[in-house]
Amino acid sequence: MNVYIVAKFIAKAGKADELEKVLHDGVKPARAEAGCLHYDLYRNVEDGNVFLFHETWKDAAAVDFHNDQAHFKTMIAAAEPLLVQPPELIKL
Repeated sequence: MNVYIVAKFIAKAGKADELEKVLHDGVKPARAEAGCLHYDLYRNVEDGNVFLFHETWKDAAAVDFHNDQAHFKTMIAAAEPLLVQPPELIKL
C-alpha cells in the first residue's frame, strides 16, 4: 500500500533561504530511490518561512529505507539548527 507523507518545516527568522537550499539538496537523491513515487518541496507563498514536502512512497519499507539513507540524515542534521521547532510529519 502506498504511503503518503506531508512534512512541514518552519525556518527561524532570517534562515528561510538557507533552509530552502538544505531541503532542496535532498530532493534529487530521494527521487532516485527505488521506492519513491513522488517527492516535491514547496515554499509557502504567504509565509516564506514555511516549507512542505509532499511525498508518495511505494510502501512502509520504502519510507524506512529513505529514512536510513545518508543523504536524508545529512539533510535533517543540517536543517535542525535552522528550524523554529522539529518538523511536523503526517503519514497517510
